[in-house]
Amino acid sequence: MAWRRAGARSTEYNLLETLARAPGASSAKAELSEKGLGRPLARFDRSIDVHLSSIRHKLGPRPDRRPWIETVRGLGYQLVRE
Repeated sequence: MAWRRAGARSTEYNLLETLARAPGASSAKAELSEKGLGRPLARFDRSIDVHLSSIRHKLGPRPDRRPWIETVRGLGYQLVRE
């Protein structure tokens, strides 16, 4: 996995860091947009979904075959706790 850390951090790194700060707790898409993209979530904006899909692909499945990042319907996303 190659995460860019030099200079301006990537959106994906910011999103993963936000989720990792509170594993097992859901983070709203609006919060993720502010912290990951640096802007408010716009209506019908799918940017967060696309970035999290890319992160999921890079992380691959957990040993128990569950994804590392789960969608919390109606709330947002959460990083799965062990």
